[in-house]
Amino acid sequence: RLHEIVAGRAEVSDSYRAQRDAFFTRLAGAAHYADQAWETPDWRHIAQLGKDIDEESSRCLELVREARAKEAFALLSTRIERDLLLALDTRLNNIRKTLDASRRQSLARVDTATYQLLGLAAVIALSCVAFLIVGVLLVRRWLIAPLTELQNATHEFGKGHLDHRVTPTAHDEFGSLALALNDMAASLGATQTKYRSLFENLRDAVIIFDPTRCVAECRDSDTRILGIAPDQIIGRQLLEVWPHWDHAAVDWDDVHTRVVESGAQIRNIDIELPAPDNHRVIVDVIAYPVEYAHARYVVFVLRDATERDQLRSLERRSETMEAAVTLAEGIAHDFKNLLNSAVTTLSIIAENTTDKRDAERAQTALRACRQAARLSKRLLGFATADEGTPELINLGDTVRLIHSSLDEPFLAPLNIRIDCDTPVLVRIDKDHLTQIILNLIHNAADAMSNGGGLTIATSTAVTADPIAGRPHAPHAVLAVADSGCGMTPEVKRRLFEPLFTTKIPGPHGRRGMGLAVVYAAVRNAGGFIQVDSETGSGTTIRVHLPTGDRRTLPHTESTPPSIT
Repeated sequence: RLHEIVAGRAEVSDSYRAQRDAFFTRLAGAAHYADQAWETPDWRHIAQLGKDIDEESSRCLELVREARAKEAFALLSTRIERDLLLALDTRLNNIRKTLDASRRQSLARVDTATYQLLGLAAVIALSCVAFLIVGVLLVRRWLIAPLTELQNATHEFGKGHLDHRVTPTAHDEFGSLALALNDMAASLGATQTKYRSLFENLRDAVIIFDPTRCVAECRDSDTRILGIAPDQIIGRQLLEVWPHWDHAAVDWDDVHTRVVESGAQIRNIDIELPAPDNHRVIVDVIAYPVEYAHARYVVFVLRDATERDQLRSLERRSETMEAAVTLAEGIAHDFKNLLNSAVTTLSIIAENTTDKRDAERAQTALRACRQAARLSKRLLGFATADEGTPELINLGDTVRLIHSSLDEPFLAPLNIRIDCDTPVLVRIDKDHLTQIILNLIHNAADAMSNGGGLTIATSTAVTADPIAGRPHAPHAVLAVADSGCGMTPEVKRRLFEPLFTTKIPGPHGRRGMGLAVVYAAVRNAGGFIQVDSETGSGTTIRVHLPTGDRRTLPHTESTPPSIT
């Protein structure tokens, strides 16, 4: 810019003066700072050169103002440009080189320090990683592993596996906790075993329902009320497993809801549970709540009451029999007294009449009275539970004899098959045996109003009396099977009740004493009766009578009772 001013291509302006003053001020300041910081001689020369350039440039400007351009140009080209500026440039280049060398040395030192720092950082990082790995392993070995094992043990205990045990890793707090858990599991296992044993030995059937009304646990008793394996029941609804229970006199869903809402115990007695095989089961249903895991479960206890119902039936039958016996005894005595008068009068008439026709009529009346007397005798025997005169009788011969004495009109619609080839001796009163066989045959014939097949068979078997509880002993079995209409469960229950009958009212209907007489005679002989019958499938009645030989009979001498 000074060269342009000297050449006349520019004027001295305030901006030039400001730039010039700023340059020399900065140059002087840099020289002063460098002189204090590094004490380098070059900076002193630079500061001196700056002063010289400042003075010479000021002189050059004065020459320009005085219009002495030639002298100003000479001063500029020789003194300022050649001497001062060249020297300043040389000094600055030297300083630049020095600074570059210093910068390179500094960078080298920085690189060295950086590499050292990086190496130190790598060593520290590796040390930290090693410490971290070792710490993790130690934490896992001494903290996480015991906690994991304890957690697994609690899960196993929660699943009910109380035989699981925790192995202590050290004698510290975790080891003490593991030993405490093992002791707790052993105690719970012993308690569970005790109550499980009690639960499995219950004679009642138990069904436990969860809040969703699904079976959570169940136990069938030795009565086999449930009739299905427990593993086929868990997780299913009650009526899904036992759909036939929907017809029982219990609203299962209503009972479940009431127990859950009220928390009370609900009891239903003498409930008949239908079964697919028509097996009749009488139970008492007891429902009560059980709190488990903050949820209310419902327990159904099914207590078998079939035996109690049978005892009640036997009690009712005994009461009915007692009333019938009292009635029969009164009728028999009155009937006997009336017959005695009639027989006496008819005997006198038959002996004293001279009219042959009247005598025959009197004899006919006497025969009717003798038959009525035998009926009176049977009523008295039924009333007084008379065992009669037991004797050894061939059962098959008696059956064949009775069959041969039956009327032809009675036998016509029946297809009777006799299977009595096995010789069987029974110890019973002959009249009682006759009544048993006749009543069973007539009862079977009544069940086949349109005719059918009737089979009478004899055999032997070693059986036990299911009612009296007698042990197994040899019995003669008289089986009478018909192909008639069969019996409903209600009829089977009341079959041997006196005066109970299913016959249509009529001149020969509503008798109702035949099977009651059979029952009394069989029980008096020490036997029992089994009945197999289903509606529409016919009926088989098996009479079990004690067998005997001639050595079992006491020696008795008696005359046949009088007909009167």
